[in-house]
Parts: sequence; structure tokens; C-alpha cells
Amino acid sequence: MPRISVQLLAVFVALALTTLQLYDKTYASHAATVDESSGGFKTISEFSVDGNAEIMQAAAGGMYLVHTNSERNSIDVVDLTDPASAKKVVSLDMPGEPTSIGVSPDGKWALAVVYASKSKAKKKPLDPRLPGVLALIDLRDPANAAVTSLIGIGHHPDSIAVTSSGDELVGIIAIENEPLIVVDGKVVDDDAPGNPNDISEKGSIQIVSINPNKPNHYSLTTLPLESALLRTAKMLNIDDPQPEYVAIAHDKHLAAVSLQENNGIVLVDYLAAEIIGAFNLGVVAPRPADLVSNGEVALVQSYPTDASAELLAGTRFPDAINFTPDGQFILSADEGELPLTGGRGFSIWSLDGEFVWDDGGEIERRASELGLYPEGRSDVRGIEVEGITSARFGARDYAFAVSERGSFVAIYDITQPRTPVFVQILPTGKGPESVVAIPQRNLVAVAAEKSGSITIIGHSDNK
Repeated sequence: MPRISVQLLAVFVALALTTLQLYDKTYASHAATVDESSGGFKTISEFSVDGNAEIMQAAAGGMYLVHTNSERNSIDVVDLTDPASAKKVVSLDMPGEPTSIGVSPDGKWALAVVYASKSKAKKKPLDPRLPGVLALIDLRDPANAAVTSLIGIGHHPDSIAVTSSGDELVGIIAIENEPLIVVDGKVVDDDAPGNPNDISEKGSIQIVSINPNKPNHYSLTTLPLESALLRTAKMLNIDDPQPEYVAIAHDKHLAAVSLQENNGIVLVDYLAAEIIGAFNLGVVAPRPADLVSNGEVALVQSYPTDASAELLAGTRFPDAINFTPDGQFILSADEGELPLTGGRGFSIWSLDGEFVWDDGGEIERRASELGLYPEGRSDVRGIEVEGITSARFGARDYAFAVSERGSFVAIYDITQPRTPVFVQILPTGKGPESVVAIPQRNLVAVAAEKSGSITIIGHSDNK
């Protein structure tokens, strides 16, 4: 397929303007009372951070959390020894905006990726070939965590997932390289793909292997996302891949990378350092929805049927992705990218790209019943599920999907991935970005960017 059309570009621009005008007015109110006893999960506390909390991981057996703080250009470490009174213990300065962090399986090391040369609107552009930064962080004593090495990587890293192989840490990095639009020598505040004035480099996937005890001993491999691959997978913008989010399957040398603007997922064998598959997530089947922002919540339209005049209505455009605990299925947070796109929920996929299940609008319906539906976003992607994870608590597998605009986490029992069962919804801080499950401590943590907070949720063993 050709690069995205001028019509689509115009829609992206209009959306950017609308978002700026509505950003603070389009989060759901948490006035409703939510029953926290029925599903076995219950809010324990909400911890306010200095700045914001976006991408977060657990460390040191779940006794600590580490998260990116883009307002402070730092990686912050939070002591979670007492979930009812979490506290920051360390803030590590980064040489730019940290966009993601991954923690080694043993919880002793972290790799953070940093966007070190971000061009600003209305200014002359920085060279889009300038490297980003990978920071190696020693977490063996989390209260005294320290950066031990900085390595140059691709220009605009957006996500990293970390595992280990022998004595080495292995990081899989999505080098997004968002469009850098330049008009008359100045950067335009626009990230629409397909713009002929885009001077950015093409996005890619990088794999870094590093011995944390010998940080000068590392290798960096770049996997290009070729247009032929994306064309075969029927993706939407084959010349601008923009990889978004990385997840690693448990007990497999398999990673999945979402390509949000392309509505697709790529599979990577990270030990062989090769791409082994790619597929398009398609369009959601019709489901009840509120498609009119008029101050009243009424899920009386059919989405995407009643939005058929809109470009790419119902296209999932996945943001975060994750694997089920056994690594046999992939979960996608179907956030959307344009007005009236997205799945307005989450989906499950087989490893060969077969559609398995999605919530069919159930999350939006239940959110509306609880007073958590963001009515001001009815005509702009609805609840916008942005983050997702899964974990086994006791004998059951659960999925945790966070709604950025509804400011809640939806919990499903996915022990049978082809027939998930709704469990409950819990409010979080405003504008949640990521969710981390810590089953060894019966905890779940949600990082909320807009409110600058971390919500700690507990699970009861008898549920």
C-alpha cells in the first residue's frame, strides 16, 4: 500500500488540535462508588510522585518499583516494602527524556532507554541520526541504585523489554523514530506519518546484549522493518513502521513488537536476531458505543458501523501488548490513533496472528454503569485502553487493561484465553499509562501520568 494519504494527514492534524483543546476535560469523573470486594482485587493505596509516572516495572522480588519520570528526566525507584505507604528512595538523572524501562528476570538490573535529542516545535530540527541512550542501572541495592553505563542506540527509542541469556542481559528496543516534519527550516508540531516533509529516519528494532558486570562488553544489532515485510502483512503505512511497544514471552526466545500506526504486530526471535512473523490486527466487529460527545452517556450507536464515513473507523491501532502467562497468546491494548478508531477495549491473538477474542464493548458498558466512562471522548477513541499486562495469581490467569481516558483498570480472568470472563473494574490515578503485576506479592501497580501517581492494588488469595 502507498504512504498514508493527504486526507489521513489532515485527520491527524485535526485530531492534534482537538486533543490540545480537550485534554483536561475528557477524563471520566470518579464520583461513582465502585464495589471493590466482588472480584478479589482491592485498592490499597495511591502514591503521589514528584513529576509523573509513565512506564513502570517491579524489581527486587517486587519489593521495589522503578518508573520513568519524563517531567524530571529521571528514573525513579520506589520502595514498596509496605504497599500502604510506598515512598521514593532514589531519583536517577537521565541525559534526556526516559521513554521506557525494563528489569532483568532476577530483578537486580534495569535497562532504561532515553530520547536524548528531541526536536522542539518552531525550532530548527536536530539531526535525526543523533543517537538515543541506553542506561544500565544497578538495582542490587535498590535504595542505592546507580547508573553504571551509558550506551548509544537508535535516535528515538520508545520501548524496551529485558530478559537474560547466560551472564548477559538482553534488551529488545523499539526505535520508533516518529515523523520529524520540517517546513521552512522549522519543526512543525505534527507527527502524522506519510508527510512528504518528514526528515526522520525509518524506525527499527534493536537488540542489545550486555554483561552488567563488564558493561563495555556489549553487542548491538539492528533489525530493519522492511517495506516488503509490512506490505505482505497488509499493514497501513509500509514506509514508516514506527514500532511502539515491546513484550517478551515467558520461557521462549520470542518478543512481540507493536507497530501502532501500522495497526500491526511483529514477532522477533531475539536470540537468532531475526524477524519471524508479522500480522495486521484488522477492524473490530460491531459493538454498542457512544459516538457523540454531547454531555450524555448513551451507548446506543453501533461502532464502527455508524462511523463508516470516518477514515479507518474501528481500526485497532494497538499500543501496549503483552503475552499470556504461558506465552501462547498475545494481548493487545487497542487504543486507536485517529478519531473513531481503536477497539475501545483489548484483544487476544494467537502467535500466528489468528484473532481469538476481544471484549466486544463490554469494558465501555461496565465503565458507563460505574460512572467511569469518559463521555468527552465518545467521538475520539472512547476509553482508550493504553496499557496491558497479564499474570497468574494462584491458579488463575488474569489480564489487566488500563483505560487512559476512563482512569481505571479492567480485570479479566483469562485462564481460558478463548473465553475470558470479566472480573471487575477499579479506579486508578488520572491518565494511567502502564500496569505491572507482582503475583509473588499479590499486588498490581498502575502508573498514571496525568495525576502523577501510582495506584497499588492487592489480591486476596481466597478469590
